[in-house]
Parts: sequence; C-alpha cells; structure tokens
Amino acid sequence: MNTKKGAFFEQRLDLSPVGFLIARLYVEENALVRIELIEGKKGACSTYINGKSASREAIFLRGLLSGMPLEKFPLAYKLKGTPFQKRIWRITQKISPGTTLTYGELARAAGCKSARAVGQALGKNPLPIIVPCHRLMGRNGRLTGFSAGLRVKEILLEFERIRKHEDSHNE
Repeated sequence: MNTKKGAFFEQRLDLSPVGFLIARLYVEENALVRIELIEGKKGACSTYINGKSASREAIFLRGLLSGMPLEKFPLAYKLKGTPFQKRIWRITQKISPGTTLTYGELARAAGCKSARAVGQALGKNPLPIIVPCHRLMGRNGRLTGFSAGLRVKEILLEFERIRKHEDSHNE
C-alpha cells in the first residue's frame, strides 16, 4: 500500500508486562524513514501490509529498548531533518535504556542554550525508539511531550525500568 508517507507495515510490539504497542513502520527506498507508535488496546491486533512481516523488526525494536546496540538493527534507516535536528537526534541516540535526561541537560550536552529548541527538534523526530526521545523529561523529571502521547512514553519508560532492574539482578 503506497500512501503519502510511503509503504508501511505494522506489528504488535510486545512489552510484557506493561502492555503492547502497535509499531507502524514506513519504508522508502528500502530504508526506514518513520515509526509511529500507537497504544495497544484490548482486542487490537497487528497486521501485515504489502505482504511484509514486521515480526523480525518488532523483535529488534524491543531489543533496542532492552539495550541492544543500534548497530545491530537490521534495517537501514534515514533520518531526515535539519543539521541541528540531526545533531540533537545523534546525541539522543546515546542515552541508555532505563536512563533519562532533562531537555536542559541534553541542550547543555549539545552546546545549545535553549532546552525549548531541543524539545522542538525532538518533536520532529521521525524514528522514536531508534532516536529514543521518550528518555527526555521536563524540568524536575516531569513527563512532557511525546509524539505518540504521554501514555505511550510511560509504557516505554516502564518497560525499560523493568528490563534494567531485571538485568541488574542477573549480574
């Protein structure tokens, strides 16, 4: 199915025990260009579009949330944005699962004076999870803005906290 945003497929992203999300992946010229995350509802199921099964990609997206290095992600991806946005996104990719920063802390790390500008760049992030902008918080650790909504941000952060806690007990 070709849409304005390109061909896409979607898959249930199981984040047990905190629930699941539907990850809709948009592909152009054999590269992932956009991910939309949708909160899973009871009775919702994933679909396969264009005859593609996204199950392999869903496993890797879940792996990224669990700490798998981005270099192991099996799909090529393209980050389309301004040079400033791309710089902010590259720095954001270095935030470890289960860890959060404030927009101000990220701004300082990027040599930028404006936490608001950082927030605006992250608001344009086309690849959540690959660029894990859900790991950014407002001042004093407040949950703020996320393209898929604050509930999805909570689900992602809770999954990462559980995984980090499990990993610390397995060491």
